[in-house]
Amino acid sequence: MNQEKESTSQTADNAGDRPVGPQQPGAVATAGPENECPDLNEQFEAKQRELEEALQRYLRLAADFDNFRRRTRQEMDDVRKTAAAGLIGELLPVLDNFERALATARSLLPENVATGIEMIYRQLWHVLAQSGVQPVEAVGKPFDPAFHEAFEQVETDDAPEGTVIEEVQKGYLLHAKVLRPALVKVARRSSLDEFADI
Repeated sequence: MNQEKESTSQTADNAGDRPVGPQQPGAVATAGPENECPDLNEQFEAKQRELEEALQRYLRLAADFDNFRRRTRQEMDDVRKTAAAGLIGELLPVLDNFERALATARSLLPENVATGIEMIYRQLWHVLAQSGVQPVEAVGKPFDPAFHEAFEQVETDDAPEGTVIEEVQKGYLLHAKVLRPALVKVARRSSLDEFADI
């Protein structure tokens, strides 16, 4: 009989451990690992924000690096062009003298010698053209102070006023920028025409 009392008391003790009645679905437990969810959600959101900030920093750094690389490349190109402009600027008087010598060689030297000098001149021009050098167009064009420098005004009826009629010294462009303006003679209306208009 004592054993029966002990087993019923154990059953009653065990029954106190379990909830009485059926457990309802959706019931929130007051203790256990489920209470840790709000903290995990906050930590997850914080980590997501950190990840998004890190991604934005990475994208800004990548864009800054691309800009830096582009700027450096442009600066190197500018340095090369500036260095080339200095050297080519010093070669222009030599080129002028070469053209004068070639004109003289055609009239004074045997044809084969003049042809050889002309081939060397064309070879030099080919190298300059590959470096971006171009002659300034002058004769027959309207005078443009950006590309031409007036050496003299000549009274003439053969060309409209303000037209370049003669080139005293060739002008050159380097990468479409004026390296040396062309020194030119510019047409001007004759004084008789001016009086005729009055």
